[in-house]
Amino acid sequence: MFERTYRDLRKTSQALIERIEALEGRSSISLEVPSAPKTQFMKKSLPKKESRLSEEKLAGTWFNRLGIFAIMLAVVFFLKWSFDNHIIGELGRIVIGIFIGIGFLGAGELFQHKKFLRYGQGFTGGGIAILYFSIFSAFAFYELISQSVAFLLMILITTVASLLAIRNDSVAVGILGLVGGFATPFLLNNSSSNQIALLSYVSILNLGVIGVAFYKKWSLFNYLSFFFTYLTYALSHFALRDPAAIWPFIFLSFYFLTYLGVTLGRNVRLSEKANGADLILILANAGVYFLFSLNFINRYFSDIKGYWPVVLGIVYLLLGHWIYRYHEKDKTLALTFLGIAAGFITLALPLQITSSWLSVAWTIEAAILILLSFKMDEIRVRYAGYLVLCLALLRLSKEPFYDAHSVLTPWNFLNNTTLAYLFVLGIIGVLLAFFYRLTKTPEDNSHFFGLTILFNLLIVYFFTREITAYYDYQTFSHHAQENYSYFAYQSASNTAISLFWGIHATTLVILGFWRRIKEIRWFGLGYLSVVILKVFFVDLSSLSTPYRILSFVVLGVILLGVSWLYQRYKYQILGEVSHEPKE
Repeated sequence: MFERTYRDLRKTSQALIERIEALEGRSSISLEVPSAPKTQFMKKSLPKKESRLSEEKLAGTWFNRLGIFAIMLAVVFFLKWSFDNHIIGELGRIVIGIFIGIGFLGAGELFQHKKFLRYGQGFTGGGIAILYFSIFSAFAFYELISQSVAFLLMILITTVASLLAIRNDSVAVGILGLVGGFATPFLLNNSSSNQIALLSYVSILNLGVIGVAFYKKWSLFNYLSFFFTYLTYALSHFALRDPAAIWPFIFLSFYFLTYLGVTLGRNVRLSEKANGADLILILANAGVYFLFSLNFINRYFSDIKGYWPVVLGIVYLLLGHWIYRYHEKDKTLALTFLGIAAGFITLALPLQITSSWLSVAWTIEAAILILLSFKMDEIRVRYAGYLVLCLALLRLSKEPFYDAHSVLTPWNFLNNTTLAYLFVLGIIGVLLAFFYRLTKTPEDNSHFFGLTILFNLLIVYFFTREITAYYDYQTFSHHAQENYSYFAYQSASNTAISLFWGIHATTLVILGFWRRIKEIRWFGLGYLSVVILKVFFVDLSSLSTPYRILSFVVLGVILLGVSWLYQRYKYQILGEVSHEPKE
């Protein structure tokens, strides 16, 4: 008994040992497989995987779309062929088209339910298109239904397309429904019958599209609806506008506020940072609304049309300030609103001011923006101020310095242009004083010197033109007098310019010594070099002898005076450093 038990245990243990050895052998085989071939195998598999993906996209997606399109064309050709050969009646053709469209919708739902999403979306999109075409044909070609019935049926198709897009999470089907919804009034020629009904329909459609975009987070729908909304308004405005109607302006304002709310809702309420497309939408909404609304204001309130962009500028200024203060995470959005506000105010000035005072107003705006950039610590605001300042100087440079038809008087050149130049120079001078005190960084320091150079160049340009204009006027006013020739006036003009340039350059050198600012002193020396070249190469050959003597005497005195300054303060210069930013 004992021996038998022993033999059984021995057989069992031997079987277990053999089994363990077999298992260990299998494990060792798997462990001995080198990793390199496995990696190599996977590397070789990647191109095959990409190839399969591209093949699937070509055959599985694009062939599906082309196949649906081919069947749609077949439906169109069938309806035309049956019409030409009188095989099927008009009602029968429409019924067949509707049944095919509904069948496509059913097939699309079936395939998407079985997880063939792309394949099913092709059928759904084709069904929506066939239904649109069938209803359009019933109204436009066969006159089987009235305009109102066709309109309601197309609205129903648009609603079905939107619901299917939401249910199946299909952007393509939603876009098809959106385009069909905006195209419906024009397909049914409804755009030429009632403008208020058309704009009301677009308003309701807009709210639905924006609701879908908000629910599904499809921002593309906002951009598409914006484009089609204002396109519809533009077509109806130019074709159907009523000179006595205010309703189009009310609808336009509603569209403007709608898309302004879309921006604030997405980027402020949901704390989403604005992307490039959002910023384009904000700018386009402001620009399109301003152009169309200004047309309305100009027709009925032309006397105060310049105040309308001011109102819009204030709206954007308040919104920009609110976003900047309470939503600091998205400074770009706040600066976009503030930039639009500055743009509207800049545009308002030429609409209301037509004289040389426009340059003064723009210079004031530029100074406000530049000073505001220090408060906000935002360099982009300062660059906007520079842009407005350049616009002001460009406008100022086109102003005439005298009226050729007026009578010469001692006050002849104390005109609006002269006063405008003096005001602009005064504003820039005050701005430079604040700029000097608020300078904190090396970049601010370079901006200060750039503005200083611009200020002095403006002084040179202003007084040079003033002197030239004065002597030109004298020349043409006394051309009949024989005792004073044209050459004498031109000599006097060139001499006066040289004297002013020399005195101005010397003043800058002295100012550089006084304030111990090396950059201004160097600018004065360069300016003085230009005066030397003018005197030696222009005045020497073009001036009469008395003016030539005066020009060289003054230049000699100036050069000796500047040389004495450098000899007197040479040790101060050697130990001087350039203007440092203030702490």
